[in-house]
Amino acid sequence: MEKTEIERLLIEIKAGSLEQYELIIDYYQQPIFTYCYHMLGHRQDAEDAVQEVLFRAYEHLDQYTYSLSFSAWLYRIAYNHCANVLKRRKLSRVLPFLYNRDQDGRNYVEESIDSNYLGEPLEQIWKRLSAEERTLIFLRVLEEREYEEIAELMDKKSAALRKQFERILKKCKRYLPTMGGVAANGQKSV
Repeated sequence: MEKTEIERLLIEIKAGSLEQYELIIDYYQQPIFTYCYHMLGHRQDAEDAVQEVLFRAYEHLDQYTYSLSFSAWLYRIAYNHCANVLKRRKLSRVLPFLYNRDQDGRNYVEESIDSNYLGEPLEQIWKRLSAEERTLIFLRVLEEREYEEIAELMDKKSAALRKQFERILKKCKRYLPTMGGVAANGQKSV
């Protein structure tokens, strides 16, 4: 969907045409789900997040300005939502008595991550990254977004993001040897 078409739809939606928002949902639902899944690591949490993000976007559509691409605005909402979910998860580990647990004291829903998706080593590296680092990796590598668009989303300079991206890659490479990252020929993997 072209930027001009999205802007036309947004004008119609702001004018009261709720049906047009279905087109926005259809277009962005899968990319936002993929982003939320990579951020949260759990399918159900990602599905809930998509619904919340798209609802919040509709609810606050009057606050959207055309100076930022709608896509970047939507990803910013998703980033903020996922960051809040991750903070609540962290709090639940620190203060477990505030959250419901199974009889043995474990919360299997939060611990359940689809390890077939990334594989154990990558999953462990992913968990060590901050929400901001995950966002940058996800948008740059998986979504193949340009640094300029990511800069709009994250409210940073594109040159700073390039450097941050390089540092994140080095950080990930450092984690591999500590996780037994040995290639088939006995050399450490990078």
